[in-house]
Amino acid sequence: MAGLYHLSKRILVVIFSFALLFILNSCSKSPEIEFSGSFYANDCGVSDGGFEWAGEYTASLAVRGSKGDLTLSFKTGLGDPLTRHQFSISDFAEAGGYMSFKIDGKAFFLEFVENETIWNGEYNNHFIGNRTDNPSEKIGWLAIEPFSGFKSHYYIELRLKPKETMSRFSLID
Repeated sequence: MAGLYHLSKRILVVIFSFALLFILNSCSKSPEIEFSGSFYANDCGVSDGGFEWAGEYTASLAVRGSKGDLTLSFKTGLGDPLTRHQFSISDFAEAGGYMSFKIDGKAFFLEFVENETIWNGEYNNHFIGNRTDNPSEKIGWLAIEPFSGFKSHYYIELRLKPKETMSRFSLID
């Protein structure tokens, strides 16, 4: 009878240990951070144009730790040249008004812009990055290569804003 008692006690200790490990592991995971915004592209290399094509997508970015997903949903334009709309990101980092990550090994770099001037303030307080032929409108850095369907001379711009600013910062503090 004493052997059965010790066996039951050991089983309870093992079950309790696994439960504790599960709880601790769940608590240590970083919270998911979500951003929403837009992605604009045109075929003329600068923001104010589009000789044959210009379009806009809604953009959402969900990140947990250093990995996440960027999703682009076609919103407006004369057809959708993108052949892919979901992108896995890696190496995500956000600090000091900058955001960086990689898609397919290509670096992306967005800057937090309080007073955006390209679109007359429409994207104030967004993280913005673009690929442009006009040095005066350069913000951050976007690689064109992951966006198959867009040609190398396209202007592209990604604008993201935290979805829930207040709750997001309360999770971090």
